[in-house]
Amino acid sequence: MTRLIVFNCFVLFAAQGNAQKYNPNVNKALSAIQNPIELVSDFESLGVKSPGSVEKLNTVNWIVAQYQALGYDSIRIDSFTDAGTMVRNIIVTKSGQDSSYIVVCGHYDTRNGPGANDNGSGVAAIIETARVLKDLNTTRGIQFIHFDKEEEGFVGSDYHVKQVLGQALDSNLYLVLNIDQIGGSMDQPGNDRITCERDEDNGISTNNAPSWLITDTIANLTNLYTTLKPEIDKAFLSDYIPFEQKGYVITGLYQSASDLFGHSAADTLGNMDTVSFKQAVRLTVVASIHFAQVGQFISVAPKTIPKFSIYPNPTSAAVHIRTHEASEHITISDFAGRVVFSNYPIQNGTDIELGGFNAGSYVVTVTSKNGYQASKRVIVVK
Repeated sequence: MTRLIVFNCFVLFAAQGNAQKYNPNVNKALSAIQNPIELVSDFESLGVKSPGSVEKLNTVNWIVAQYQALGYDSIRIDSFTDAGTMVRNIIVTKSGQDSSYIVVCGHYDTRNGPGANDNGSGVAAIIETARVLKDLNTTRGIQFIHFDKEEEGFVGSDYHVKQVLGQALDSNLYLVLNIDQIGGSMDQPGNDRITCERDEDNGISTNNAPSWLITDTIANLTNLYTTLKPEIDKAFLSDYIPFEQKGYVITGLYQSASDLFGHSAADTLGNMDTVSFKQAVRLTVVASIHFAQVGQFISVAPKTIPKFSIYPNPTSAAVHIRTHEASEHITISDFAGRVVFSNYPIQNGTDIELGGFNAGSYVVTVTSKNGYQASKRVIVVK
């Protein structure tokens, strides 16, 4: 759901008493992420997912097919009618070692456009999370839920909370992590940040404190495993609201950049910031790994990120990329995530001719010998 964000930001200090430490095994697990941009492209191509439309039914079938291809066999579609149209929630379950579980959710319906960002970005992030965790043993189970009719007032998630979970709180539900519109907006300020959303509603206050602690954890994971900077704001106007109002512990991710294209035909992959989107997908995956408690990821090590500089920037011809240590690999990608240049190894620096590139923004990614990455934007002018 498109929202106007008024930030209530808090400064996050890196030195938290209970802060997580970097784990290289988690970083290796993140390499299982394939191409979420391709998933968004496929989602966009399915058209406007409006109530009762063939396009939305086709989207349901497409989402189900993604999980079937990953090898999931616990796939359920909860169907009911609302305002004369069929509503379908898709629930995919991964069992854990005990009865507790987390919900990783987001909506798939759209309004007035194909919804690449709102919320094809969330759909892609959830599917990629399911891909990475498919064969990992987790202490807690996971339900990957794609809700319908969020744009009509959280109809799908409200049904799930009231009719599926029932009147009494499900004590096994540890956390609801909602992923809604994480694709950023092309060339807008804020694409270097991600909003981590916490429960600030006092209608039911008993779930506030755990939500704050969990959201602080996600903010710390942002610093450890992505190039994004975390910002904390209140949770509102998305599918975690029915859960929060019932008393469940919730948190969520949402883009920090201003939304210029929501609920319109312009909500396309071409208007997303794919660099921030791919980092937000990493964060979705790592948060799920953390809260589902993947047993083998318990060792810690310091994180070393490759440092490099680019000049001149902007450029109309060659650009010099200087690294501070020998690096394994360098790539340059266009706004759609397509690799347009690749070279390795790099010994302290290299000159790359960009005069033949089209004018626009590109992303330079340097990979160290240990597999850690850093990215910077370079602008080509004519």
